[in-house]
Amino acid sequence: MNRCGRSLVLILSFLIVGGLFAGCSSDSDDGPGGASLPANFPRKEVPLLTDGTVLSVSGDEDDGWSVTMQGLGAEGNALDAAVKKLTAAGYTVSQRTTDAGRRVVLLTKKSGDDAYWVQVGTIAGAAGGPNALFYQVTRVKP
Repeated sequence: MNRCGRSLVLILSFLIVGGLFAGCSSDSDDGPGGASLPANFPRKEVPLLTDGTVLSVSGDEDDGWSVTMQGLGAEGNALDAAVKKLTAAGYTVSQRTTDAGRRVVLLTKKSGDDAYWVQVGTIAGAAGGPNALFYQVTRVKP
């Protein structure tokens, strides 16, 4: 793995750990369960696992959103289930990274004039267990 890839994995690891301990804030409650997603979260464009609980949400439309979830065991491997759900919604896998127990998948999708980049991943030993997931969502406007 190149230096850029290792840096990305390290940053994402910090996001997972930080997300597990971050407070939750939101203006809407139509998430999969647990913490509510913000009103401006792109629910239609970024489908999250519905068989799980949102542990924390942060971010906004300008800077992107970070979502930490606990996927339930009924979906088997939570990361694979999350990637499958995103690809079924039109996302394309751009990159897969595995390093020291961290697994991250980068997916992209064009929706109208906007593009969405979603990083979804897991980390071995996460406080939420093996089905703890993080999503980092970025909307790129023209």
